[in-house]
Amino acid sequence: MCQAQGETAKIRIDKKSACEGCSAALICHPEEHDYVDAVNLVGAAAGQKVKILVRPEVYVKASILLYGLPILVFLTVAVAGKILALRLLGELYSDLWAFGAACLFTGITFMMIVRYHRKSRRRHAYAPEIVEIL
Repeated sequence: MCQAQGETAKIRIDKKSACEGCSAALICHPEEHDYVDAVNLVGAAAGQKVKILVRPEVYVKASILLYGLPILVFLTVAVAGKILALRLLGELYSDLWAFGAACLFTGITFMMIVRYHRKSRRRHAYAPEIVEIL
């Protein structure tokens, strides 16, 4: 079901029908309904049933941004922190300094991702799209 709000719409997703083919359906017990904001490209009106789509390239880009980038930052800073700590402080506590630096920079990376997400929400860069009125 759809509630139109200009160029976006709030879509109510019935979990029972959406979860039927999911492999985690036996252990996951979601609420009966969930809501998602979607770009309303087809001009759906309130009360209509619609089909929504998350484009594969958007899904991959978001996955890399949320998982790949923080892992890359953590590993890179951990290695660089270990090398720098060994040179400056010697062996004592070099692992601790490397871990601390990696955690700090990974936290900063997550804060930057949150800022980027807030800006991209205005442009609907990662939003699902309504592709069909059923």
